[in-house]
Amino acid sequence: MKKNSLFLFVIFFLFVWKVYSQDTTTQSLSVTRFLIAGPQTVQMPAFPGQPNLEGKIFQPVDLLKYNQKEVTDPVNGKVFLFDGKKPVKWQAESSDAVFPANFKTPYAIYRQAFYLRANRFVKLTLKAKSPQPFEIFIKKEKKLSQYQFQKKADFQSTTLTLEPGKYLVAIKWLAKKGEKTMPVKISLLPKKSYPVSSLSLSLSDKQFMDIDHLLLGQKLTSVSLNDDGTLIMLRYSETYPPKGETEKWFEIKNISTGKVLFSSQHSNLKQAAWVPGKQQISYLTKDGPVSALKIYDLTTHKEKLLMKTPEKFTQYTWSPNGNFIIYSIREKYTKNKSGVFKLEGMPDRWPWYRQRTQLYLFRLADHSTCPLTHGYLTQNLQDISPDGSHILFSESFPDYTQRPYTRQIMMQMNLKTRKVDTIWNAHFGGTAVYSPDGKKLLVTGSAAMFHGAGIHLKKAKIPNDFDIQAYIYTIATKKVKPITKNYNPSIEQAWWNLTDGQIYFLSQDRTYVNLWKYNPANQTFHALPVKTDVITRVSFARKAPVVSYCGSNISYPTTGWVYNLENSQQQKIADPEKNFFARVQFGKTEDWNFKNDKGTTIEGRIYYPPNYDPQKKYPLLVYYYGGTVPTSRDFGGRYPKNLFAAMGYIVYDLQPSGATGYGQDFSAIHVNGWGKQNAKDIIEGTKKFIQAHPQVNPKAVACLGASYGGYMTMWLQTQTDIFTTAIAHAGISDITSYWGQGYWGYLYSSVASANSFPWNNKKLYVDHSPLFLANKIHTPMLLLHGTADTNVPTGESIQLYTALKLLGRPVELVEIEGQNHHIIEYNKRILWQKTIFAWLAKYLKDQPQWWNYMYPKKDL
Repeated sequence: MKKNSLFLFVIFFLFVWKVYSQDTTTQSLSVTRFLIAGPQTVQMPAFPGQPNLEGKIFQPVDLLKYNQKEVTDPVNGKVFLFDGKKPVKWQAESSDAVFPANFKTPYAIYRQAFYLRANRFVKLTLKAKSPQPFEIFIKKEKKLSQYQFQKKADFQSTTLTLEPGKYLVAIKWLAKKGEKTMPVKISLLPKKSYPVSSLSLSLSDKQFMDIDHLLLGQKLTSVSLNDDGTLIMLRYSETYPPKGETEKWFEIKNISTGKVLFSSQHSNLKQAAWVPGKQQISYLTKDGPVSALKIYDLTTHKEKLLMKTPEKFTQYTWSPNGNFIIYSIREKYTKNKSGVFKLEGMPDRWPWYRQRTQLYLFRLADHSTCPLTHGYLTQNLQDISPDGSHILFSESFPDYTQRPYTRQIMMQMNLKTRKVDTIWNAHFGGTAVYSPDGKKLLVTGSAAMFHGAGIHLKKAKIPNDFDIQAYIYTIATKKVKPITKNYNPSIEQAWWNLTDGQIYFLSQDRTYVNLWKYNPANQTFHALPVKTDVITRVSFARKAPVVSYCGSNISYPTTGWVYNLENSQQQKIADPEKNFFARVQFGKTEDWNFKNDKGTTIEGRIYYPPNYDPQKKYPLLVYYYGGTVPTSRDFGGRYPKNLFAAMGYIVYDLQPSGATGYGQDFSAIHVNGWGKQNAKDIIEGTKKFIQAHPQVNPKAVACLGASYGGYMTMWLQTQTDIFTTAIAHAGISDITSYWGQGYWGYLYSSVASANSFPWNNKKLYVDHSPLFLANKIHTPMLLLHGTADTNVPTGESIQLYTALKLLGRPVELVEIEGQNHHIIEYNKRILWQKTIFAWLAKYLKDQPQWWNYMYPKKDL
């Protein structure tokens, strides 16, 4: 055994020595192995000695400047280009390799490449030496060049500042015929205070996830089936650097052949939809000031005008038989222009509140249009009956007499007679769709709907209204049947399928979002064995037993699938980021649960770094939401666990008490909770996790949360000192000011603080607000907030920042100008994300340089 270990050690040492050599005196790295591609013969242009308009003649070295084929992903043995008919491949070579210059033209270009990984933020000097002209590019940006042949070569150098990640270093040099040529000599010298271990060299194109993988690439956003389930509409988006322009488009694909029949890329088509019963699609176009709704026939490839859309046209829905369209027109009631106005209730603070929409009908037979609704309230179309005879629609308005401070009226209209019948008029409203026979409704909403018909709690608690339940409502008798009392997942969307008469739910099932089938006959639930962890979009074919869905997995981006409901066979129909992630290595993930002080199982999962070594110590990042919903197993997002793991952190993501998807008793803990049991769960879970994982450095533990999770981060620091540092984005420091000032503060609080107010429950509003316990906070904190946040006002972070500054506690506040609750703008999003990375490096890795580089100390 010892002999085998010694042999493996020797092999490893020789491999590392081959890739680079380390000078322990100067702490530099000399690159001794490259990928080489060449020669590529090049020729001078006609009339090289004739001056151009600037008086310059064409020199041989200019051949280097104009040869622009980019080096992207060099791999040993891969063809880079063709020199005439001869393939030029990448080959691994020593830096001392000598290449004979026996090419046919006077000059040729060689390329060399290697991969440089910055294991941390690092500043370094790159040195290059060659008697030949050369250019050096890092991530496609030219960093160093030499444009002359030299008899005695001198070192050229440049200073680099690298953030953690992998960098492709590509070099091209110009060789003369008849003169032997060698690769450009490269050495890397980290600046003082940066150890040589900050850098790693490799010839492999394998890499860890980086921020480009998070933001760039072609993203699948939704799927939609045509009536017979033979064609699918796939919607995509892609963001492009450096400004972050985003293009959105759709394509129509034949499911059986995979052939793309239509693409809207590089056009301005919007709101595409299937025309019922036909191989046609409809979409909105805009030509100058004129907008129109058009139809495109996928068989004849002809487009025709359906209607010129009226001003302020918003959206449209096809009737099941395709005979008519229901569309909406937005009307706007403006405030007076004096600059002094009276609010008509709390929602009148919302900029969009005085906009209303009404419903209209467009008939295809005669292209006639008529209004269906009128008045001062917005009318929302819920569904069109299967036979097209009725519509289901609703209106909502404030009602401050009781929770949830709104009232919904659900109505049914006979389209022939225009007679309107009220289905319900209640405080707790919901969404509804017709049954296949049009006689019943499938309703989803709070357990408190229909006078609490959906409540299933073991104790006399207030249900969490965000834990969505389902009901079957008989229109003729107004009889209500709750069907999900014993169904723990929380419903996100529901369908009553025409082809098999079954009900399907897209549900938050713990940390998964799955598709479930409910059989109304025997009242049983069955989870469909889907291929993704978190489904984001679902579409049913109206006349075939087929459903499509798209979603992501814990360590893989969004893919699209088609599922046959009769035989359960599935077909992958879209995987747009396959190549983008082909070289990305992810660490392992696994579940890790514990029982809290109440005996309840608290679920969690672990994300390990890609190069995880159980013999080493790692910093720990604890992530949570801690509020209404779980932090699901979806890929990417604003707090990408895979990316944090790629930065060298073990990530522990847990679901404390109060989250939906675990049953009504569990989710009800959120109501009037505000840091009671959920904070205990996070503290207990973190302690037990550290104890169970000796690989975690207990002195390098951070916690991170946003919105309610930001509140939780602030609150935790008043309850414990186990965290080395804490990061809160858009956190709530004072429950009272959030309740009264946030756009939705009083509405969210109608659930989270049900029946509790500052005047009747000071213990909740004061004693559970981090601001009033700021003196207990000693943990270094980073507060982040968009200056245009209407959900959680920026003042929530400013208040706590002020308190901690006056208390002399370590705290920083970073504001993101012009951003709302989520940081959307491309370049600001990148800086915001890097701010979090730099702060974690400072406190968990004892590497303050990145933070100091981004935010140098200023005497103001």
